[in-house]
Amino acid sequence: MVVAAFFFALYAICVKFSSVEGIGSFEVLFYRSFFGLVIFYAMMRYRHITVHTVHPADHLIRSFMGAGAVMAGIYSIAHLNVGLAMTLNYTSPLFIGCFTIGILLSKHKGINWKLLSTLLLGFVGVTVMLSPTITPDEYFAAVVGLGSGFCTAVATTYVKRLGLMKEPELRILFYLVLVGSLCGLIGTLFTGGFTMPTATAAIAIAGFAICSTCGQFFLTRAFSRGNLVLSGALQYTVILFSTIMGVFVFGDSVNLTIVAGMVMIVVSGILASYFTRLEKQKQLEEAKHTEEGLQSHLRHKAARDH
Repeated sequence: MVVAAFFFALYAICVKFSSVEGIGSFEVLFYRSFFGLVIFYAMMRYRHITVHTVHPADHLIRSFMGAGAVMAGIYSIAHLNVGLAMTLNYTSPLFIGCFTIGILLSKHKGINWKLLSTLLLGFVGVTVMLSPTITPDEYFAAVVGLGSGFCTAVATTYVKRLGLMKEPELRILFYLVLVGSLCGLIGTLFTGGFTMPTATAAIAIAGFAICSTCGQFFLTRAFSRGNLVLSGALQYTVILFSTIMGVFVFGDSVNLTIVAGMVMIVVSGILASYFTRLEKQKQLEEAKHTEEGLQSHLRHKAARDH
């Protein structure tokens, strides 16, 4: 996970360089996605995994939300300090926690106050981090960065859903980069077409394409083979890496208020992931007990009837 975080931080730096060199956000989305499309399709062919799926609707929702998250992340990186943008992009655990609170309310169950207080801490951290640092013309980019976290939360929910339906990871990634490639291509054509890259831009394009693919590989490996709680906590090292790189490469300013806001978001994100997982385990245990009780009742009823 730490290696994945390092690659994603390098990815952010390359995206920033490409935006400085005049490469648009839709172009970045296309280049990143198309490179992944070629790699993941080749891996699917090697492992004899077909593109056919019996869950097209779930793939479609996951892929569009995932592509939206990538696009929003690219835009926020291009218009904000790298560290700030990456922090906003990693707010998805807060939104997943909000989804959990919403489900509890819809089922008329008690509110998990620990989770709710954690979410409030996280969004206060967003306000603390942004309030002294961004100008009015950067507000939209900040909202888009939060939108990346929201889209990631929805996409993650559907990744888990597809995983439970035994969909291969490579097929899930394939449809994500396929939709990303199409969205990037169409968006680029509607916003003036492709820009002839400079030498620096070409290196940046190659850099973010390779780094995003490597980061995704190590991220998937960490979550599939490692401890989920530890992996979820370590993924926030991307904020440390990207902030340090932003300071040294682009001269981004960092003060104690920004650091305090980042720490609040990281801590709340880790706690939100933990409390959300506990809440889901509790719901699964309740459902299991209910099912066992129903089966016991049916057995007793059958015995009496006999």
